[in-house]
Amino acid sequence: MVKGANTGLAVLSEDAESVRVGLSWSSEEGDGDADVSVLLLGDGGKVRGDADFLFYNNPVAADGTVQLLGKTPTDSGSEDRISLDLHTMAPDVERVVVAASRYDDARFGDLNGLRLTVADRTGEDLLGFSIEDASTESAFVFGEFYRRGGEWKFRAVGQGYETGLAGLATDFGIDVDDAEPGAEPEPGADAGPGADTAADAAAGAGERQSVAPVAPSGEGVPAGIAAGPSAVIPAQVAGEIAVPAEPGKEQPVAPPPVRRPRTAKKKVTIPKVTKKSLAENESWRPARLFPVPSL
Repeated sequence: MVKGANTGLAVLSEDAESVRVGLSWSSEEGDGDADVSVLLLGDGGKVRGDADFLFYNNPVAADGTVQLLGKTPTDSGSEDRISLDLHTMAPDVERVVVAASRYDDARFGDLNGLRLTVADRTGEDLLGFSIEDASTESAFVFGEFYRRGGEWKFRAVGQGYETGLAGLATDFGIDVDDAEPGAEPEPGADAGPGADTAADAAAGAGERQSVAPVAPSGEGVPAGIAAGPSAVIPAQVAGEIAVPAEPGKEQPVAPPPVRRPRTAKKKVTIPKVTKKSLAENESWRPARLFPVPSL
């Protein structure tokens, strides 16, 4: 297929309700790789929720319709495979986007043989699409499956992003959190969604506060602070805003922080592609030797 072309799966195979998608590439130096991701889009071209973002940290859909099967080595590099059960896909899923991304400063222009293939349930290849114009992109939408007139079709997209997996996911409605685990926000910086800080507490809950424990006889209380039932420990001691505890009244508990998808991933290396010499060309055939004088 060429970029922008589309085709119905039913005309290619009678057994295309479940398909296997393969994304392949190679690296001559063996120092590059990429990872696949799938996004399930509803009305308006956006995901219905974070669970519709399938990638290496979330490889299987809750209903089993999407499974990232992992990488397998090939003669020229590696192939990342995906299983899609289109027949049982939720009715409100209108498009299934198949993409790939690189990390750190790696770009798709450094890889060779970027190609997507689709096979039916029996393993027979139905279509293929190669990307020839990759350059500075760090994420690529290879293609998408979409519903039209009660049947599933495939479109060869070939659209690149220079903002990586996080930029691609954000474009389809995913709120990505790529902060390092345990990292402290810089002074004056926005802590972001789900940050458990006093400022977030005041903004999100209005009057959410936490109560610091008070030592009954002054033990553990810094000098200059009175001990007793109504003693208040400053925020710099307790770590949060502190108020007196009211006897017999249960204090509100802060909700757990919202967890967002993280796209951080360690770099891996694929096997180096061995270039064949002229003598290893498949078109060569063994020759019979004979003495020249016989001519």
